[in-house]
This record gives sequence, structure tokens and C-alpha cells, in this order.
Amino acid sequence: NYSSLNDLLTVFMASSAAVIALLLDTTTTVSHCEAKPEEEEEDADETTSVVNWSGTHSVDVLSTNYHEPETVAQVEQIVKLCHESGTKVRPVGSALSPNGISFSKGGMMSLANLDNILNIDKEKMTITVQSGARVSQVVDSLREHGLTLPNLASIAEQQVGGFVQVGAHGTGAKITPVDDFVISMKIVTPQMGTIEVGKDSLTTPDLLFQLTKVGLGCLGICVEVTMQCIPIHNLVEHTYVLSRSEAKEQLSKLLKQHKHMRYMWIPYTDAVVVVTNDPEETFSNMEVIRSQMASQTDTQKERLKPLIDLLRDLCAENKHPFPFSEKHLAGVGFGELRDALLAISPLDVEHVKRCNKAEAEFWKRSGGYQVKPSDQLLQFDCGGQQWVKEVCFPTGKLQKNNDNDMTFMENLLTGIEEKNIAAHSPIEQRWSSSSSSLMSPAHGPTDGLHSWVGIIMYLPSEDVTQRKDITNKFQGEYCDLLGTVGENFDAASHWAKLELPKNDTEEKALQIFLSKRYPVDLFNLMRYVLDPKNILSNDLMNAAFGKPSK
Repeated sequence: NYSSLNDLLTVFMASSAAVIALLLDTTTTVSHCEAKPEEEEEDADETTSVVNWSGTHSVDVLSTNYHEPETVAQVEQIVKLCHESGTKVRPVGSALSPNGISFSKGGMMSLANLDNILNIDKEKMTITVQSGARVSQVVDSLREHGLTLPNLASIAEQQVGGFVQVGAHGTGAKITPVDDFVISMKIVTPQMGTIEVGKDSLTTPDLLFQLTKVGLGCLGICVEVTMQCIPIHNLVEHTYVLSRSEAKEQLSKLLKQHKHMRYMWIPYTDAVVVVTNDPEETFSNMEVIRSQMASQTDTQKERLKPLIDLLRDLCAENKHPFPFSEKHLAGVGFGELRDALLAISPLDVEHVKRCNKAEAEFWKRSGGYQVKPSDQLLQFDCGGQQWVKEVCFPTGKLQKNNDNDMTFMENLLTGIEEKNIAAHSPIEQRWSSSSSSLMSPAHGPTDGLHSWVGIIMYLPSEDVTQRKDITNKFQGEYCDLLGTVGENFDAASHWAKLELPKNDTEEKALQIFLSKRYPVDLFNLMRYVLDPKNILSNDLMNAAFGKPSK
């Protein structure tokens, strides 16, 4: 994958002294704020607790080392002082990442207060925001100017900095991950102060920009991002269910035909949910589609009936009270019902099969069309608290798919069934084109096609023992299977879903794999240049890449 990059890396390493000298030319690329931050008296033992969205990772940080700046100048001063003292200062946004990639016990900086929309250029179709701005906030601001973001991941409350830094992706074989739409960034670095990197930067190398876009918070604290936008538009979403064989047979046509498309495989069933999204203006038969929409008369209660009926049966079988009153039941959604079903016995394979069968029936009843603004359809409910693991791997080109994507899924589903894993639904499969960002799992040739596959186990209750058992099963047998299947496909983890290795053997294997998959030597060189004391990285980053070095 990196034959050309290795050539580039060789040239870069040979001339690294010149590049470092360029970065050290602080007259044009660096700004340090000289004012000292206000002194605040805090109990030396007081801690701040941070928990990620799924409740799977948490960290307690000394409150004196948990920073919540309100201005870029304060960010610069905090980073400067932490650099001088060698104190950790890991950037954190909404703490949505399933693996707690932003967590560091030694020190953290929340960017939530840096959420200003700085500029919208309607003519150039660009937006400049501070990195703490939420994606939903950005989309709302763009709407007033007739613009929107080209691609969106599923959760609207992501902050832009993390959205970009971990290489989040949307869904569409012709669309790159979100980092590829970044035009420029400002990052505050421990050694060099504030530098701006971008496509047209005259003061920093393009190679640094391609590293920094998916910099994982290791190269600097991102404080400002300029992104490319597109005209606002409605999407026509079509949801329907195929058999596994139909999903395989129709894949190539569907990827070419639709702007956005994802599969949701339901383990232990012959059901694959297909969700496509295309701009409304590309349809010549909208009258027919709107007529079909008008004829979609199934109520939410009718769609949810398979889940409700199963829950009533299970409660009767187990002599449990039904968890919802009739009044409450009228407002219960699909995700809440699924959690209630799974909570009864989330690791019992036969039980999970029954739940998955009911879910497949729900999706069959939920088929049809809807038309809404793009952001309302590309961002969707991911369900309740959960463990997830997602990998990305190349699968040829859009015009010539090498079938890695379908072979991968066949091997994964076969492994699940052979090992009797209580695989919750769905296994989500998406596609994207290549990213130019060197640390993106989807980095590759411009015409490359990549598939993203995510497995899931929900944490449907607050029962501590149950959550621990699910965690052990997921992180053990299920993730081991995903890793084994992925070995033959060069599958790399989504950065926000890579977990800390359990032991030295796993850590060594991870470092060997990553060094083959990514330009780790180059990344570590830039870590050393920009953060020689390694205050930005945490245990996960150090386990993945080792300590920064020349």
C-alpha cells in the first residue's frame, strides 16, 4: 500500500533537517501568548471525572491538570506551561469515542468552550470554525447560507476537532472521509507554538498537513479548522431488506448507483438491511416516490410489534413483569425496546437469535422512502450504550471491486456462527473512497475503495456484573474473531475504536502491524519535532506508536 509513500518517506527523512529548520522558523509560523493565565486556588487532591458516551471508559484527572480554556490565547499559555513542566495535556472534545482516545490521567484540555463559528465564505463554499464547535452547530450555521458539510458521521454532537483528528467517516463509495475536506488547520504545539497547516500553506510542508489532518491529538491541539462545504440539499432515503445472497449480488451496482449506501447485517438471519441516500434532484420520478411515501401507512406501533410481542413472550416465560406501562409503551422507540429485550440474557446465543429475528422483521416492516435535509438522514440513532469495534480495509476500486468486502463479511458471519458468539445486531458495513491523510485507515490511491465494518455488543442495563460479562465476551472472543478475519485483508482499526493492548505481546504485534500500515517513522519524527516531551500523547498512543523519536 505504501510503495510510493516509502519513496516519499526516504526523501523526507534525508532532508528532515531542512524541514525541521523550516518548522523552527518561528517568525512566520509560530505564535506564543506571553500573558500568564489567571491563578486559581484549587484543592491539590480534587479530581475531575470524565466518562465517554458509552460509559465504557472513564478517567479521573487532578482538577489542577484539567483545563477548560475559553480563548486560543489561553490554550497557547496552558500548552506552553505544560511543555515547560513536562505535564500531560491531552485534548478532549465531546468524549464520544468508544475507546476514550482523548483520555489521559496525567492531564487533559477540554475544547468545549472554543466553539465559535469564525467565518462562512458562501462564494468559496468554506467554513472556518473553532475546533470545539459541534457538528450540529456547524450544520445549523451553514444552513442559513444555503450550505452544508459534504459528509457526516452518525453522531451530531461530535466536536469538529475530534471529528477530523480521528478520521471519522460517513458512508459513500464516491466520498472521502471527513478529514479529506479540511482545507487548513491551526494547531497549538508544545515546541513550536501555534502553526497553520493547509493545502496552500507557504510556511509549512504539505506533508505535515497530510499528517496533521488525522493527527490523533499527538502533533498539536487543534484550535481552528477550515472545511470545504457543498450546497444544501435534500436526500431521498430508501430502506429495504435483502437476503445475504442478494446483498452480495447487487453490491457493485448499488455502490455505483448511490451517493450514500450502507448495509446492516443481522447475525443468525438471512437479512441485510440496505439504506441508500441520494440527492432529490437526481430523481426523475419523485412523483412516484412521493406517492409511495403516501401509501406507507404502517404505524410505528405496527413496525415495533415483532419486538413488543417477543418482549411480552420473554417476560411471561421468565416470570418477569413487563417493563413498560401501556402509556409509556406508546412513546418507546426501537433502540429502547432492543435494549429491554437483550437485557434479559445478552450473552445467551439462542436468546440473541430470537432478538435478531424480531429485529429483522422490524426492518422489513420499516421499508420505504423518506425525504429530508441531508444532515437529518446521514446522522442517525446509533442505539444505547455499547461496545463497538470497527475496521477499515481496501477492497479494490469502485469500478473494479475485488470482492474483499463480501468475502470479509462471509468469513466474519461464518466465524460467528461456528463459534456461537452472541452477536448483537447489526454488523454495519459502509464504504468510502480514499483519504489523502497519511494516518487515515482509508489512505490510498485516489480511485481506491475502502470498506468499514463494525461489530457491536450493547450494554443494555446498569447491572455491573452483566456489563462486565459483556465487556469480557466482546473484548475477548468477538474482537479476536474480527482481528483474525481482518488479518487477510490488511484491516486496520478505526482510531476511535482501537483499544489498549492487554499485554506486551499484543502491544508489540500492534506496533509491527501499524508500522507496516502507516508511515509511523514519519509520524514519530513529527511527534518529536512538535512535542519532544510527549505531553500530548496518552497510554494508547504510546502503545500504538512508542515514544516520539528522531
